[in-house]
Amino acid sequence: MKTAPFILVLFAAVSLTTALAETSFAKEPSGIGIRVLIENIQYESKDAYSLVVSTSNASSRDVLVRIIEEGFFIQTDRGWAQLNVLNGINSERQEFLLPRVGKNVRAASISIPLTMPDLFRTYEGDLSLMYKYTYTVRTADGTDTAFQRADEVYIWVKPGTSQWILREGM
Repeated sequence: MKTAPFILVLFAAVSLTTALAETSFAKEPSGIGIRVLIENIQYESKDAYSLVVSTSNASSRDVLVRIIEEGFFIQTDRGWAQLNVLNGINSERQEFLLPRVGKNVRAASISIPLTMPDLFRTYEGDLSLMYKYTYTVRTADGTDTAFQRADEVYIWVKPGTSQWILREGM
């Protein structure tokens, strides 16, 4: 019968997916809700833009956030290319206290060279920008173990202007 192997493969896939989901959920303590956003982007001159990146804590507990890695990327026809950070965001492991129901705001300056080969543009001519980060979070009082989180924030930027759109749900 051909049905038995199919059911076995389906069962294995569902079991693996469930196990991965449970493992992922178990890493993050309940009640801690961290959100990272690009809040603003301002065109400065030539290829330079300044950005405001915020990290919000929706939980009722103070947390320590340690940035492990972060960077800005622009979409090209060949994939994502890392951008030069002029100042503000770096690869050093920064740590900051994020108070309960509080926010941390950091500024950065980046260069988006419009002469980059194979620069992808949307139908409207916008550029796709990604802020990619990895960080660990733990409660400030040390009662929970640290968990690691990695994610991306996407925006569309109209080149040479301060017009941009947050791409939520991507």
